Amino acid sequence: MKKNALVSMGILLAAILLIILGIGGKFYMDQKQFQNEMIRVVKSDEAKKVYVDTLKQADPKALTPEGIIKSYEVDYKSIEHNPMGGIMLKLIINNDDKLYIRVTLEKENNGTLSNSSGGGSVDMEELLQKGDNNA
Repeated sequence: MKKNALVSMGILLAAILLIILGIGGKFYMDQKQFQNEMIRVVKSDEAKKVYVDTLKQADPKALTPEGIIKSYEVDYKSIEHNPMGGIMLKLIINNDDKLYIRVTLEKENNGTLSNSSGGGSVDMEELLQKGDNNA
């Protein structure tokens, strides 16, 4: 009888372990799928238009030879879901990790993407201020 109780306990523990692993695997797959969806949005043409608009608000001559902002790239390691909604990320400016602008991509009621918040790094803001003073 003791042997049967041990076997039953072992089977029960194995079943519980399999259930926990199944739930953990499902959670991991859902998170991975969610992260992939955020990356798809961040790479979209619509998002790229939002980035350019955001950069032009900071520097009207951005992405031109006269602008302070010559280039940008998305920091894919910075992509996060905003608990209030949207996708947060950083745009690295002029290939300098100290120069960046934060962006929060959010869907508007009409379905288009916009930048609902963000701001530049201290170094970015100082560079933009110097540019304004020289204009």
